[in-house]
Amino acid sequence: METSLDPRAGVDKLRRTRAPDEDALADGVHILTTILLIAALVSSVNLPFGEAALNLLLCSGFAVLYFYGTTLQPEWREGTSLAWLAGLTLLWALAMIISPVSIYLLFPLFFLYLRVMDDARGVVAVLAAMAASVLTQVPQGLTIGGVMGPAVSAAVVLAIHYAFRALVRISREREELIVQLIATRTQLAETERAAGVAEERQRLAHEIHDTVAQGLSSIQMLLHSAERDLGNLGLTEEQLAGPIRFIGLARTTAKDNLGEARAMIAALQPASLSETSLESALERMASGFAAAGELDIGVSVEGHGHQLPMRTEAALLRIAQGAVGNVAKHARATRCRVTVTYEPDEVRLDVVDNGSGFDPSEVNERPAGLGHIGLDAMRRRAAEQGGSLEVESTPGYGTAVSVAIPLPEDTTPGVTLDPAPTSGI
Repeated sequence: METSLDPRAGVDKLRRTRAPDEDALADGVHILTTILLIAALVSSVNLPFGEAALNLLLCSGFAVLYFYGTTLQPEWREGTSLAWLAGLTLLWALAMIISPVSIYLLFPLFFLYLRVMDDARGVVAVLAAMAASVLTQVPQGLTIGGVMGPAVSAAVVLAIHYAFRALVRISREREELIVQLIATRTQLAETERAAGVAEERQRLAHEIHDTVAQGLSSIQMLLHSAERDLGNLGLTEEQLAGPIRFIGLARTTAKDNLGEARAMIAALQPASLSETSLESALERMASGFAAAGELDIGVSVEGHGHQLPMRTEAALLRIAQGAVGNVAKHARATRCRVTVTYEPDEVRLDVVDNGSGFDPSEVNERPAGLGHIGLDAMRRRAAEQGGSLEVESTPGYGTAVSVAIPLPEDTTPGVTLDPAPTSGI
């Protein structure tokens, strides 16, 4: 089952959308601009007719260009946005020459400079516009208020801008964490469900093997013994015909049911183990991952390989799949080695790669479920078999995953506890 929520897609979507804090700041600047434009337009009352008409035209052009541009600017290329800013700056400079009140339109221009050029260029533009507003006052004579006004405005806008940028960054990080947490919970739930289904299937297969299948096999042997003993009683063929026929029918029925039990066991255990050995299943798994990317995966067996209990082989296969899957997805490795070591009292699986590695202590310190679901699942599978899993890794020097599972005392080389469905039970 696929994860219902892709954390990477959710994070990318968050980064493409504007944060609520940004919208609030933009709305505030729009309101401020509207008030300042009204004040600039009203100042036309005190101007001669020609200058008043020109002031009305410049302020109206500034208003149209401002509100039109702020609506479409997020979709423009950088060159178009810079040309739009240049046009607004030119209209502001001309309006300021005609009506001193228009100098206050510098305030929204500061925000636009920092919004379009969110880097050092924006700061330079703010300082340049501030200097221009001060220089236009030189012919009338500079005052402390004439200098402090633009300077304080620039400082306030810069402070507000960077404060909002910090708030937006924190808000986005929080939202990204929430998206990842939701996705991780969903993935964890699906992983636990899949693990539970697999575990229950293996349990049922093991129970069928140990009860129904073994019982049917015993019935066959008992019927065979009964048929042999009947032949030793010295009865005539006519006397034996009836019992032998019923015994044969019973043996046939037991054989058919035994075949069905074997088929059920094959269907319940992992597909890659149902008709092959653990080594072959690992090689098939390795070839699948190797074909998906540029990764050389080798599988080797040390010691005397022999049939293991079904649950042990299934657990080793699933752990190997998880470990090799991590190598293929995260390690950026070129080589990986999977080794199964058979020892008298345990079986050990080692997965070693030459990838980028990581800091295991850092991963273990993360909140449960964030970033180490695969390792937790592998540890849980090993623990269910009474074993343990160790991870050794150093950033830049690859990773080694080792799992050791103890074997029952009666599991010795050459002895098959859970034979494949095609063999006798």
